[in-house]
Amino acid sequence: MPMSDIAKFQAGKGTPAAPCRANRRRFLIRLAGFAAVAALSPLSLSLAAADPLAAAQHLLDAGKVEEAVASLRRITAADPRNERAFILLGRAFAQSGKPAPALAAFREALRINPADTYTRMLADILAQRPIPDEPVTGTKYGEKGGRRSASRLEKTARAEREAFVAGNGRLPPGAGPFRLVIDAGHGGPDVGGVGASGLQEKDVALDLALLTAREIQGADTGMAVFLTRMSDIRLSTAARAACADLYAADLFVSLHAPSVEDAAVSGLHLFTRQGGGGQDAVAKAVAGFENRLAGAVPGFPRAGLHGVEAGLVREGVARRQTGYSARYAALLAESVGGGPFSGKGGVAGAGLSLLNAVDAPAVFAAMGFLSNAKDAAVLADADRRRELAASLARAILSAARAANGKASG
Repeated sequence: MPMSDIAKFQAGKGTPAAPCRANRRRFLIRLAGFAAVAALSPLSLSLAAADPLAAAQHLLDAGKVEEAVASLRRITAADPRNERAFILLGRAFAQSGKPAPALAAFREALRINPADTYTRMLADILAQRPIPDEPVTGTKYGEKGGRRSASRLEKTARAEREAFVAGNGRLPPGAGPFRLVIDAGHGGPDVGGVGASGLQEKDVALDLALLTAREIQGADTGMAVFLTRMSDIRLSTAARAACADLYAADLFVSLHAPSVEDAAVSGLHLFTRQGGGGQDAVAKAVAGFENRLAGAVPGFPRAGLHGVEAGLVREGVARRQTGYSARYAALLAESVGGGPFSGKGGVAGAGLSLLNAVDAPAVFAAMGFLSNAKDAAVLADADRRRELAASLARAILSAARAANGKASG
């Protein structure tokens, strides 16, 4: 009997080991213009003591976030115009689950250099606003003082968000936990797919993201969970990709419930960055639908990645991460099965712009299709969504354990 994907990972075959994360992060930061902070050579290690910023970066790469924060606070106190120190301080706070001081650090960096659009984008992500309240009595949405009434699904998501935030900020100390970023697809005016009943993909994705995060949080495994959005806001592809870098993601999972022309397409489908082969029919349909919507969402450019540098990032990182992403997807598919859906999905490569933008192992999860009547009925049912989120959470925890043992339990 052939070895399962999990058995292969546990045997050490194809494991995306922890050092690759630090190397990837240093590589990207160096290409983005921070060579003095994150060089990879042995010489840079010996010079770290002489360069406080380099030393702080090495602490951050090693998962010693509290030590990095203390060091960077000393640097910014001594040099309040040090833009790079404030940017690193913001990243350190973000990775430790402290968005408020992270936002303050990024804003200080922007006071020094208002033209830094990438840091501005990170600040906007951390400053995202909550789901709109219900309308004031006697007004209509669009009128002064009026807002649209929150749907039942939005109210559920609001409660889940509050519970998740209340239980967050307890990241374990030490060498650093497995870091998961969950991306709730679409948001704001980008509603995504729409089912026959009017159910919107953006609401389904947000509720599933929050439910999955809460399930993982409740398992108390030590995994650090971050979300690209926790409310009904619009995020560009660049902003979503920036979250993977901001939180130093070991795995980035984007949740969706697309609508495609073929209403027979059903089930849980997992997609990774497209390799050398072509796309199957479902992958092509999903990529066409999602890329069309993603292109309609304006966003900040990826600062520091232009010309040759952008090409190096795409070529060097994409080759490395495509394999890791495919292995994670195979593990997830093996563990989660079909979930509550009758249709059988699978794992395939897809030309999704989001996957091409994320510089980390990334999986695009189509959690059923709103264009399929049976899938839409499952996604409209709160209990079935909870069941789906629980199965995905178990699969993610299993994949993380198999990958490098950072999340136990």
